[in-house]
Amino acid sequence: MAFISRFKFLLVIIVAVGLMAVTAAMAAAHESRDAGDFSYIVGWETEPAYEGFPNAVSVRITGPLETSAGALFDGGTLEHDETYSFTFGLELADSTVPYHNHLSPELGGTVMVTEDAPEGDVEIEITAAGFTPANVMVRPGSAVVWTNVDDSVQAVHSGEGQMVMDGAMDMSGDAMTMDGDAMTMDGDAVATDDHDHEAAAAPTGPIEGLDGALQVEVTHVPTGSTQTMTLTAAFRDPGHYVGRMIPTAPGGYKFRLTGEIQGAEIDETFDSGPGTFDDIQTQTSIQFPVEVSAPREIEGAVRGAADAVAIAEQAANAAADDASSARTLAIIAIVIGLGGVAIGAGGVVIGRRSR
Repeated sequence: MAFISRFKFLLVIIVAVGLMAVTAAMAAAHESRDAGDFSYIVGWETEPAYEGFPNAVSVRITGPLETSAGALFDGGTLEHDETYSFTFGLELADSTVPYHNHLSPELGGTVMVTEDAPEGDVEIEITAAGFTPANVMVRPGSAVVWTNVDDSVQAVHSGEGQMVMDGAMDMSGDAMTMDGDAMTMDGDAVATDDHDHEAAAAPTGPIEGLDGALQVEVTHVPTGSTQTMTLTAAFRDPGHYVGRMIPTAPGGYKFRLTGEIQGAEIDETFDSGPGTFDDIQTQTSIQFPVEVSAPREIEGAVRGAADAVAIAEQAANAAADDASSARTLAIIAIVIGLGGVAIGAGGVVIGRRSR
C-alpha cells in the first residue's frame, strides 16, 4: 500500500513538472494577465507568427467555477480507518480543487482534475502531520478516497484552510477548545479553522460556455486597419477561444477583448511586442535556400504592372484617336478641294458656251 502510494506520488510529480514546462513554453510567447476574477493568456494560436499563414487570435480564460454550493464537499470527521470518497465529475475537468484538514486547517493539498491522470480512483492517507500524497491528479469521473490512518479523529473539507494565531487564550493546559474545534497543541500558537475558508472552497479552472459571447477587435498598428470578430470555442479545449484569420502584413498588432463573463463586463487590451506575444514576421525570415517575395509584394508588383499597362493603353488610344481625327480632317479637306475644282471647271465650260 505504502509502495503504491509512493509510486503514485512520484508519477504525480513527474506529470506536474511536464505540465508546468508545457505551460511555461506556451506562456513565454503569450501575455498572461489577471484582471478582476479572471486570468487571461492571450496571443497568436501559432507562434512564431508569419504573414500569409493561417493563424488565429488565441484567448484562454480561467477563474472561479460556478458551483451549486460554497463548499464543494465536506467529508465530516473520520475515525481511525474510516474513509471519505468524492467523485470529481466531468464539470470539474481541467480544474484544480484545494482541500484541507478541517481540524488542522494549515494542512491541505490539491486535486488536479485532468484527462492526463491515470485511470481509476486515487487514494490519500490522512495523518496528524498532513496528507500523503497531498497533491494528486484524477481523471474526470473518478473519485478521490481519503482514509484516516491516524489514531486521532481527522477531517477533510474542500477549500483552503487558514492559520489563526491567538496568544490571548487561557493556556492552563495543552487541550484547547477554539470556536467549537477541539485540538491539542503545544505552545502559545494555536491553529484553528475560523471558517472564512468557505468562500475559497469553489474550485478554479477554465471558464466554459463563452462561445460567441466575446469579441476581439484586431488592429494592425502600422496602418491602423481594424477588424472585429467573434471568438468561438476551440474544439475539445475547455476555456480556449479563437478568432481565425490570416494576417497579411508584418508588424505589431493590438487585440481588444470585450464581452461578458459570468455577468461581468470585460474590456481588456493586449499589445504584441517584447514580453507579450509576437509581432507578425515576414516570410523571408524562414525561407531557404532562396528568398522569394511575399504574396503581398507580388500582388503589389502585379498591380503596379497592370496600372502601367492601363496607362499605356490609354495613351495609345488617345494617340489613335488623334490620328483618326487627323485622317478625317484630311479627307474632308480633299473632298472640299475636289468640290472647288469641280465648281471651277464647270464655270469655265459655261463661259465658253455663252460665247
